[in-house]
Amino acid sequence: MAVARLDPLLWLVLVGSVGLLLPHLPWTVLPIVIAAFAWRRVHEVSGLPLPPRWLLLLLATASTAVVVLHFHALWGRDAGVALLVVAAGLKLLETHETRDQYGVLLLAFFLLISVLLFDQAIAIFALVMVLFWLLVGAWMGISQPAGPAGHHLGKRLRDAGRLLLLGLPFTLILFALFPRPPGALWGVQQPGGQAQTGLSEQMRPGQFDQLAEDPSPAFRVRFDGPPIPPEQRYWRVFVMSGFAEDDPESWIADPVAGSPRLETLDDSRVAYQITLEPTAARQLPSLAAAIDTPARSRVDGNLVVQRERPVDNRLRYRLTSALEYRLDVGTLPRFRRQHYLALGGLNPLLADLASSWHHQPPAARIDQALAYFREQSFEYTRSPGRRQGADRADTFLFETQRGYCADYADAFVRLMRAAGVPARVVTGYQGGELNGDYLVVRQSDAHAWAEVWTAADGWRRVDPTAAVAPERIEEGIAHSMADDANLPATVRRAEGSFGRQMRLLAEQMDNRWNQYVLGYDGRIQHEWLGRLGLAMSHPVWGALWALAVAVLVWWGLLVLFARRERRRQAGSEAEYLWMRLQDDLARLGIHRDNPESERALLRRAATALPFAGEDLRRVGQLLEATRYARSPSRRQSALLTTRLENLHRRLFWRGRWPLRRP
Repeated sequence: MAVARLDPLLWLVLVGSVGLLLPHLPWTVLPIVIAAFAWRRVHEVSGLPLPPRWLLLLLATASTAVVVLHFHALWGRDAGVALLVVAAGLKLLETHETRDQYGVLLLAFFLLISVLLFDQAIAIFALVMVLFWLLVGAWMGISQPAGPAGHHLGKRLRDAGRLLLLGLPFTLILFALFPRPPGALWGVQQPGGQAQTGLSEQMRPGQFDQLAEDPSPAFRVRFDGPPIPPEQRYWRVFVMSGFAEDDPESWIADPVAGSPRLETLDDSRVAYQITLEPTAARQLPSLAAAIDTPARSRVDGNLVVQRERPVDNRLRYRLTSALEYRLDVGTLPRFRRQHYLALGGLNPLLADLASSWHHQPPAARIDQALAYFREQSFEYTRSPGRRQGADRADTFLFETQRGYCADYADAFVRLMRAAGVPARVVTGYQGGELNGDYLVVRQSDAHAWAEVWTAADGWRRVDPTAAVAPERIEEGIAHSMADDANLPATVRRAEGSFGRQMRLLAEQMDNRWNQYVLGYDGRIQHEWLGRLGLAMSHPVWGALWALAVAVLVWWGLLVLFARRERRRQAGSEAEYLWMRLQDDLARLGIHRDNPESERALLRRAATALPFAGEDLRRVGQLLEATRYARSPSRRQSALLTTRLENLHRRLFWRGRWPLRRP
């Protein structure tokens, strides 16, 4: 008995789709899937019998149990895709005839869709489209088997490509016009994704040093007007005023506070849109004092924008912030003041230095601390030396004097508290790189700074890093640490370099894909159609209208492709127009009999259609001259084509509206 071989294109699709899904499958199901694929291949090459039905049932039961034990469920994205991959592998082991391949074909369609449930990047989408093209070619080969499949692969791929191109306009129209629900395609990603921001609710020694090596985007910003200057780009995420229980040298984020006591200046407001990568946290990065926040979010008393749910998928939101503001002016409650003066750790040298400033006003104490950083030989570096122990701030201030942004913020806040000035740490991002019409803020832009409180000004930002390395604030980490040999090349911003230009171009393409394809939601669609005057008040009418437009365009393309194919079969433009003229005459009731010559047909048509009689007779003469002459001139051929085209235009509409016949 001959072995029914799986279509080679179908093999490629199965291997490619399962390969793309491998990083998302539990390792416990991989042996079953790999063994099923290998068994099927050996069966086709050497004729090894396929497993009996009882063994297939046993493998299916064992696979289901493994998935349930791993995911504790049979539903959901991860468990469902794992079962789908196992089902595809086991289906190969019961495919005996050509018609059985349709089941494998259907599973392959679902496998390709499953890939996009995990990652919708433009490169992954392109790979899936290539596999989809191969799958359509496999479908054609299975539906119309004719000899060895390998001999027809090229033709099948060309036909599959034409079919996909024919359906592309229909797809694009439905994508743009069909009513879309709230939320973008980003929503298919589920919690537990790999992409998460490097910031956490606890600031530990060395945390920001590692983030400096991560060039991946944290979020992208598009301002409504011109971008604000770099020294004002402080993106607030966490406010930290307390210490970790197990480590008094580490700061922890404050719990959600009440509403802020805020005063803003209207002329300092700036509106912008942020596209945030998944963070698994509820805090949304924002500038200065956010006053207008997205839905299902609020600004707490520390000016941190808090969302109701964690950001588990890419999120796009709009904000309005006041760059100049005053927070908690006047007085602080006694318990809060004591909280903001707690020292934590044992740093006697720091306390002695700060005690010498107590006789000065609070503003002068702040200036004294900044002057200390400027006048001493402090160095901004990712390799500061020892950071452990209860006296870490003393070691940094009086021994190593080498540190990163978190070291400076930590030491400055402790100095202020020891001097009797309430202070706290703020972590987030600072700066960003302009790329076209938007600003990309990377994980390497993570930054820590301080806020101090005075009765006259309330809470105000003080960045001790700016006193030591002002270029970090004005030009970014790449310029402030240009001598750091360990800084990755992807973080360095070598102006004018080919690598940097290519990276920025790739990021622009990725951002446009995210914004205009994955981020194309119902709100954007409504705004876009509204500008075109095509917005529909009810989604049902919008859906019907979108389908009507798509069908109309699709029908037009089908007619266009049919005419192109007919022109190709005719062999020349003149022969194609002659075929069209015969169709026009048939619609007018003048049909050509099988033995009737072309001259006889045209004479009969000239008698029946006296308004076009002269043109029909002239076409007949030119047709005979070009067909039967030994060497017809180019002028005659061109004249015949022109006459046929003009006559076709005259008779075409006569056939469409019979009442207008003479």
